Amino acid sequence: MTILTNRVISIYDRRTTMRLARTEWEVLQNICYLEKMKRKTLLELIDQNRDKKIGLTPAVRLFELIYLHTLTEKTALLQRLSNDHKNLHKTLDLLKL
Repeated sequence: MTILTNRVISIYDRRTTMRLARTEWEVLQNICYLEKMKRKTLLELIDQNRDKKIGLTPAVRLFELIYLHTLTEKTALLQRLSNDHKNLHKTLDLLKL
């Protein structure tokens, strides 16, 4: 079972809480590192561009999924050619955390 963790975040100079799984927090941090930006800045960009019908937390999850999908598109063909499914099995194992 995945444990969700609440964290206090600051966007637009106001504080709020966000509840994500440990891996989701790590992905958010990794994206910030890759893009060379602060978490606050990234969250504000996500908030500005999200569909206002959904909350910030689901928007962050969707953003992470789209971002990671975009990164993996470039390597997907190579993985299909090798057909070893190593990344698939590693990812499925992480679901059990």
